[in-house]
Amino acid sequence: MNRFYRHSQIALLTLWLTAIFSPYNPAQAEPSATAQLDALVQQWLALEQQQHQLQKDWQLRKQSLQQGINLLQAEQKQLQQVLERNNKQHDAVDEKRAALLTQQQQLEQQQQQGGRQISALLQQVRVMQPQLPPPLQHLWQQGLGSLPDNADASVQLQRSLFLLTKLAEFQQRLSLDEMTLNTADGKPVRVKQLYLGASQAWFSSADGSYSGLGYPGSAGWSWQFDSSIDGKDVLHAIAMLEKRAQAELISLPLQLSAEAATLSQQKETTP
Repeated sequence: MNRFYRHSQIALLTLWLTAIFSPYNPAQAEPSATAQLDALVQQWLALEQQQHQLQKDWQLRKQSLQQGINLLQAEQKQLQQVLERNNKQHDAVDEKRAALLTQQQQLEQQQQQGGRQISALLQQVRVMQPQLPPPLQHLWQQGLGSLPDNADASVQLQRSLFLLTKLAEFQQRLSLDEMTLNTADGKPVRVKQLYLGASQAWFSSADGSYSGLGYPGSAGWSWQFDSSIDGKDVLHAIAMLEKRAQAELISLPLQLSAEAATLSQQKETTP
């Protein structure tokens, strides 16, 4: 823009100087030459005014453009700050996601390990069933029999703990029961039983003529008729537990295992 007006000024100045310094010819001098010179001067002044106005307008425009640039730069800076914050937040989210994924993997591993331990515990409970006293065997049969094959680990654990709790309760007290046993010659006899925890029991028929012991073994719970055990003592102990007789000391034999019973019978039959 300045170059254009500079060239225009140079052209007008050239024409003006040409008109001033051209040889004077009175014959050719006319009033129109003076008018032409005035016109050139007026054009010169007009161009000067236009240039001044354009420069003024350009300054205003330049200020406006500079303000716009400043606003754009400020906006760019704000956007950059927002982008940096978003990047930091994104990084924080990625870190949190990675931490949660690691935690989830650890929990899954713990859950798998816990599931294997619970399955092993349930298997031990199943193995224990034959060695338990008949009342507990019946409870075990109901508890394990109603457990679905596809039961999840929490159900298996709950059922296992329930059965083990019942075993612990049975182990801490004297319990009574009665059932029918078959003698060596196949005669069925109804007997009352006194359990000392889950490892020892005595039994006697109602008249005391049949008596014996009960104990766990590797093959399961065993009952053994033993005439050396006084059935009356067993019945008296049961009566005391039922609070039908006065409490007093009673001596009853202990049999710790089926293997010990076998050894005892072998010794008795050895000549």
